[in-house]
Amino acid sequence: MQIPDVDIRATERARLRPALPRPLDEGPVSGGASPRPPALGVVRRAAHLPRAAWDRLAGPDAAYLATRWLDVAEDTSGAAMRYLTLTDGEGLAGALATAVADTNAPWLAGRPDTVLRLCAEEGRHGAGEVAGDLPDDLADALLPGLVCGGRHLGRTTLLSRDGHDGTAERLLGAAERLADEEGLRSVSFLHVDEHDTALRTLLARRGYRSFHSEDYHWLPVPSGGFAEYAAGFSAHRRRRMGAERRAVRDAGVQIATAPLDAADIPRFAELETTLLGKYGMSAWTTARSAAILERALRACGPDALAATARLDGEIIGFALIVVHHDRWFAHRAGFDYAAQRGLPLYFELLYYHLVEAAARAGATVIHYGTGSGPAKTSRGCLGSRQYAYLRTPALD
Repeated sequence: MQIPDVDIRATERARLRPALPRPLDEGPVSGGASPRPPALGVVRRAAHLPRAAWDRLAGPDAAYLATRWLDVAEDTSGAAMRYLTLTDGEGLAGALATAVADTNAPWLAGRPDTVLRLCAEEGRHGAGEVAGDLPDDLADALLPGLVCGGRHLGRTTLLSRDGHDGTAERLLGAAERLADEEGLRSVSFLHVDEHDTALRTLLARRGYRSFHSEDYHWLPVPSGGFAEYAAGFSAHRRRRMGAERRAVRDAGVQIATAPLDAADIPRFAELETTLLGKYGMSAWTTARSAAILERALRACGPDALAATARLDGEIIGFALIVVHHDRWFAHRAGFDYAAQRGLPLYFELLYYHLVEAAARAGATVIHYGTGSGPAKTSRGCLGSRQYAYLRTPALD
C-alpha cells in the first residue's frame, strides 16, 4: 500500500533504479516473484508516516523520534519537516527525520550556526578548527540548512531496522540530495552519541567535519527508589542530600508528580521563560512555551507528567516528564527563583523526588538530556559525549 503524501522525485527514481542494492533480507518469495527493491520516499507530515512501523524502529530510548513527538515538533518548531523513508518488501527498513533551519528559527541549540559558534567559544574539541575554515558569518554560510536526526537535543540519529550499512547510506544520500535540490547550504547532525559508531563512521567516510557539541545524561532508576539511589553515594554526599531534602520540606514546599493539567500550563510557561531568560534566551516568549506544553499534552495525554513544587499553594517549580515505554524523559523545567529563596529545589524536584516517583511507576531510566553536566553527574547521572557532523560546500 502506498504511503500518503510521499514525494519521490522522478529524476531520483530514474537515477537510482540501475544501481538499486539487493533487498536487505533476501529470501524466497511467493510465486517465484523477485523481491521488491527498497524504495526511497519523502513524507512531509508525520501524520502520513507508517506510524506503528516508524515507532518500532525508534524503540524505547528515542521518545523524541516517536511519531507522537514528531507531531509536537512539527506543530511548534516553525520549521519545515521532511521524513525520509526506505521501504522494502517487509515494510519500513529505515527512516530519517529532518528539519530545515533558517535564520528565523528560535531554537538556537538546534541550529548549526549557533551550535558551532557556541562550541568554538567554549573551546570544545574540534569546533574552533571547523569554525576557522568557514566565513565569519556562520549563519550566511550554513543557513538555510537541513538538520538531520530529529529536532531534539541529544542522540540525534538515523533509524534502521537491521542496522544495515546500506540502509543508512541510502538515507543519508537521499538527505544530501534533498538539501541540494532545495538549495540548502548545509546538512548536519548536531548531537550524535559517541556510541553511535555506525553513523559516526558513515558520516566521517562521506566527508563530514565533526566537533564535540554537548554531553548527554541519563540516570538508571533503582527499584528501591530514593533509599537505594542514595546508598550509591559517599557518606558525605548522603548527608548533604538528606540536608537538602529537609530544607525543602521544612520550608513547607509540597512536591508531587501527576498527569499534566492544562490549568497549570500558563504558570509553567512563565517559569520556563524565566529559566531560559536566566541563560540568555531573552527572545523566548511565554506564548511559545505554552504552545509546546499544550501540544505535548494533546500528543501524549496521560504520558505527559508534571512534577511540581508548590509553596503556599503557588507553583514555584515544575518539570515536564514524557513517559515512553519504561523510560522517563525530563523535557522542560522552570523555577520561580525569588520564591524559592535559595532552597535546593532543583535537586529535590528533578532528582530525589523524581527517582522516588519513577521507581514507584516501574520506570527504569530517567533521561535528562544535554546541559548542566556537572550538576547531573554530581547526582549520579551517567553521560556520553555528543558530536556534531557538518557538510557544506563552504568547507570544500
